Amino acid sequence: MDLVGEVVSLLSRYGYLVVFFGVMAESAGVPLPGETILLAAGALAQRGVLDPGDVLLFGFLGAVAGDQLGYWAGRRGGRRFVLRWGRHVSLTPERLAVAERFFDRHGGKAVFLARFVAGLRVFGALVAGIGRMRWRTFLLFNALGGAVWASAAVLAGYLLGGSLALAERWAGRAGVLLALAGVTGVLLYLLYRWLRGHRALLERAAGRLSDGLPGAFLRSRAGAWLVRRLSPGEVYGLTLTAGLVLTGLFSWAFGGVVEDVVSRDPLVRVDLEILRFVHAHGEPGLTAGVAAFEAVFSPEVLLPAAALAGTGLLLAAWRGVAGFYEGLSGAVLLASALGTGVLVWLFKLFFDRPRPPASLQLVHEAGQGFPSGHAMAAFTVGAALCYAVFLRRPGSRLGSWRAKARAAVVWAALVLLVGAGRVYTGAHYPSDVLAGWALGGVWSSVCITTAEVFRRLHAEKAVSGGGAG
Repeated sequence: MDLVGEVVSLLSRYGYLVVFFGVMAESAGVPLPGETILLAAGALAQRGVLDPGDVLLFGFLGAVAGDQLGYWAGRRGGRRFVLRWGRHVSLTPERLAVAERFFDRHGGKAVFLARFVAGLRVFGALVAGIGRMRWRTFLLFNALGGAVWASAAVLAGYLLGGSLALAERWAGRAGVLLALAGVTGVLLYLLYRWLRGHRALLERAAGRLSDGLPGAFLRSRAGAWLVRRLSPGEVYGLTLTAGLVLTGLFSWAFGGVVEDVVSRDPLVRVDLEILRFVHAHGEPGLTAGVAAFEAVFSPEVLLPAAALAGTGLLLAAWRGVAGFYEGLSGAVLLASALGTGVLVWLFKLFFDRPRPPASLQLVHEAGQGFPSGHAMAAFTVGAALCYAVFLRRPGSRLGSWRAKARAAVVWAALVLLVGAGRVYTGAHYPSDVLAGWALGGVWSSVCITTAEVFRRLHAEKAVSGGGAG
C-alpha cells in the first residue's frame, strides 16, 4: 500500500485523531505528511466518511498547537538543543542557518509564508523560537497561516475526492502546487525587497544598457514607438497599453470559462460539487442575511442607481455646477451601467444556460444564469466608483492615497462577497460568477481606458490652449 493509501486507511479507522495529531506532529518538527493527511481527509469528507467542518477545525488546531510546541522547544532549548535532536529528522546546521536568515529578515511574515513551504513548515516554528520572536507576533501569523493552509488543503481534497483514486493520484501534485505557490510568493517578495534596496545599482545598470545595443534599439524608429506605448506621459502611451492588456486578459478568462461550460469540462463538475457542499451546510439565519445582502447589491438596484447618478453628474458638469472630473466620473458610471445591462441580457439570451436545479438552491430563482448579472454589476459599478475616487485630487475629500486604497479594498471585498453569496444561495453555478467577473473586467477596462485617454487629451488641449493664450 502506498503512502496515500495508508493515510486513508488510518483516517478511516481513527478519523480526526489522525488529522489533529498528524498535522500537529509535522508542525512541531516531525517530518510527517501533514498536507497529505489533510488532502485525504478532505476526500473522505466528500464521501461522507468525515465531516468537512470538523476536518478543517482539527487540521487548524493541529497546525497551531504543533507550531506552538515547536516554538517553545526552540525558545527553551536553544540552537544547540534543536541541532542535537534535529539531526534525526534531517535538520542540518546548513538548513537551520538558511531558515534563520530568512526569519531574521522577514519576521512574522516568514511564519505565515513558511506554512506553505514543506521544509520551512517542519522547521519554521523551531527557528522562530530560537530567534526569540515575540510570542504574540508568532501566534498571530501562525494562526493566519494555519487557517489558510488547512482550508486550501482540505478544499483541494474535497473537490478532488469524487473518487478516492482521483484524490490519491492528485494528492502529491496538489501538495507540490501548494508548495510552489508558497515558494513563488516568497521569491517575489524577496525580489521586491532587493529591488527597493538597490535603486542606485539599477540606475547604473540602466545607464550602461542605454549606451549599448538596447539603447540603440530604443533610439530607432521601432524602439521609439515602443517607448511611446509604455510612456506614462503619452496620451496613447502606458494607459492605453495597460487598458488593452487588461481587456485582453479578461477576455481570455471569459473565453476560457465559456469553453469549459460549452464542452462540459471539469469546471462544470466542480460546479456541482461546490453547490452540493454549500447546500448541505446551509443555515437558515445565514441564508436570510445573504438573501438580503444580495437584494441590496442586485443589478436591479445597482444599475439604475449608477445610471441615475451618472446622468446627474453629466448634467451637473454640462450646466457648470460640477467640474470636468465629476462629469467624466458620471460618464463612466453611466456607460458601465448601460453596458452591463446590455451585455448580461445578450449573453444570457445567447447561451440560455439554466440556473442550478431547485434541489440545490437555498433561495429559489429561475431563468438563465450565465453569466451572473450580480457578479458583473458589482464589478463594473464598483470599478466605476473606484475610478471616481481615484480622480479626486490630493487635499480634497477622498483625495488621499489612504482613501483611494480603502475604496479599492472595499470594492474588491464587495465583489467577492456578492459572488460568494450567489453561489451560497444556489442562484448561480460558480462558473456563472467567474464569467460575470471576467466579463465585468472586460467592460470596466474598456470604459476606464477610454475615459483615461479622453482625460489626457483634455489635459493636453488645456495646456496647449493656455500656452497659445
